[in-house]
Amino acid sequence: MSKRLTPIALAVMTLLTTSTLVWAGDDHQHSAAQHAEERPGEHIESPEHSHDEANGDAHASEAADAHSDPNDHDEEAGLTLDPAQRAISGIRAVAVQPSEFRFEGRAPAQLVADPARTQQISLPVGVRITERLVNAGAEVEKGQPLFRLASSQIAAAQGDYLLALAEWQRVQELGTKAVAASRFQQARIDVQTRRLDLVALGMTTAQIDALTDPKAELGGFTYLAPIAGTVQQDNLVLGLNLDANVLLMQLSDESELWLEAQVAPGLIGQVAIGDTVAVEAAGLRYQAQVIGRDHQLNPQTRTETVRLSLANPQHRLHVGEFATAYFVQSEHRGMVLPDSALVRGGDGDWAVFVQDGEHFEQVEVKVLRSQRGQNLVTGLEPGQLVVIEGAFFLNSEQAKAGFDIHNH
Repeated sequence: MSKRLTPIALAVMTLLTTSTLVWAGDDHQHSAAQHAEERPGEHIESPEHSHDEANGDAHASEAADAHSDPNDHDEEAGLTLDPAQRAISGIRAVAVQPSEFRFEGRAPAQLVADPARTQQISLPVGVRITERLVNAGAEVEKGQPLFRLASSQIAAAQGDYLLALAEWQRVQELGTKAVAASRFQQARIDVQTRRLDLVALGMTTAQIDALTDPKAELGGFTYLAPIAGTVQQDNLVLGLNLDANVLLMQLSDESELWLEAQVAPGLIGQVAIGDTVAVEAAGLRYQAQVIGRDHQLNPQTRTETVRLSLANPQHRLHVGEFATAYFVQSEHRGMVLPDSALVRGGDGDWAVFVQDGEHFEQVEVKVLRSQRGQNLVTGLEPGQLVVIEGAFFLNSEQAKAGFDIHNH
């Protein structure tokens, strides 16, 4: 027998059925979420997530547009310094223009005395030094007293001259009518010969003429400097009897010196008499002129000696100093920069900084030749302002900024 449900019972059953359906739906959604987590390859989007990704894409697009903006790229392609910063960093730029670049071969050299400006003092007779009046290394003028000497042989030479002079004066007074022509000529020859003997001893014309004074003492004289120069060798010893032809002193005029360069065969073909050659000595640079060469190789060094004349008016250089001569091997024309302008870029290649107003950009260059602190380079245009002082500072600042000129 069927039973009828009361209205109250129907309401309770309806409520229970609805609650059960709601709980089942929640469980189903929860299981779907867990299932999605267990399959990472699948993605279930939510409106919120889709919105965030859209915003991210928009931001990425804006960043890409900003990076591709030419103006922004120019601002990052170097450094910008105001005048005050440039002054503090010591930056100096010059407009580059093509110029001559000489590639030179080096040759070791040594300064020597110019034989035409050097005087070695020695006597053909044995002597004894009685007084020295200058020291080694002294600068002397022509005619300045150097030392006093004495010798019995000097006395004999002076006496022979006085006798020959007296005979010559006597035959001149008698005349050619009273004296045979041969005797007359012999007297003239004798007096001139004896006078030349005194000149060979180092006596001057005035000193020889003074011998005729009755009060003059024979046997010695004061040796006067025959040229102006420097006392380079001094072998004088007071009271010591020196043999004939011993070097007593050497004077050299160093206002002009010779340079003997040892040139290798591969370079000698570029050398010609009259050429101007760059010379570096004592940390300074000079210009010398080629005046001669040996035309034969030294058997030990396998080099040829080339002689150059070097002006030395201030006497900064001295005989015996070493030097370097630079003979031109080839000539080129192009952009020439000093070492201070070159820096290493981020990839290790050579580069320079080009200035445009307050902006400095690194530009890669290629070094073709280098010589004595100068470099022949390519990669620049005439008129560009290139930093030649302060490039190291700019390179350091750019490295700090982490900028790569090749955008790698």
